[in-house]
Amino acid sequence: MNYSDFAAEWKSTPDHIICRTSGSTGDPKEICLPKSEMRKSAWRTIRFFGLDSGSHLHSCVSPDYIGGKMMAVRAYETGAGLTWEKPSNRPLEKYDGKPIDLLAVVPSQMIHILDNLNEMPAIRAVIIGGAPIPAQLRERIAKSGLNAWETYGMTETASHIALRRVTAHPGAFTTLDGIRTYTDSESRLVIEMDGWHRLVTNDIAEIAECGFTILGRYDNVIISGGKKIHPEQVEEILERELGVPVMISSMPDEKWGERVIMTIEDGGDSQADIKIISKCKNLLPDECVPKEIIHSEVARTANGKKRRK
Repeated sequence: MNYSDFAAEWKSTPDHIICRTSGSTGDPKEICLPKSEMRKSAWRTIRFFGLDSGSHLHSCVSPDYIGGKMMAVRAYETGAGLTWEKPSNRPLEKYDGKPIDLLAVVPSQMIHILDNLNEMPAIRAVIIGGAPIPAQLRERIAKSGLNAWETYGMTETASHIALRRVTAHPGAFTTLDGIRTYTDSESRLVIEMDGWHRLVTNDIAEIAECGFTILGRYDNVIISGGKKIHPEQVEEILERELGVPVMISSMPDEKWGERVIMTIEDGGDSQADIKIISKCKNLLPDECVPKEIIHSEVARTANGKKRRK
């Protein structure tokens, strides 16, 4: 699908849009989203960033997915200008248009933007979604001076329901208007959307004054030696220190219940394991220290999320 295809679909008779999930946490599935709820979602972002008919939006993400579709809906609702490009890891390379008020990208695209910041157009705000932002990239974005925001949302919520400024040490997501969040008895984040529906997510969360923080996925939790480990938190600590992508997983273990395994994308071999384990012991609680290290590429989905077994 391209943006012209989506424009025709948006203007068509049905009062809903069929969207397809990315499949990053399971098999891809189709979801029916009412156009009325997509408009509400668009206006939450419009109000947050102060967009209007004089604004210009640019999308580097595909309208095959909800993040790309919603960039178009925001433009339709405000009458703002909208440009787009075929998704690639060299975003804005051929862009020669006017200053951008809202730019939509995925984390991997930010690398090219930061590497070529002096050649970029004026950008008032960037929203980054589709996958978690690696720790070292987060630090680069924070130092760049860009007004960059990490999104939290999913296809089922018609794009993001919360935003947080990209800083070296991330704080809580700020919940947008019309959204209520709380946790259930399993500490999973629950989202209630302004008269539409209630969604129990698989994200373990802590409720903050302005919104919430995410600790990790409910179905990713590792229990080793009777203690809960959130792989995502461990990965962020290690990636900031080691400077390369890592993934924390586990295998059944007779002694520990589950033993922690780290896949590290360093191009190395077992010769480095003693040094890596030493660093892990200095950075992590005992239960989080890997019992085994695999030197290999970290498997990812098409949109850059780590593919967990």
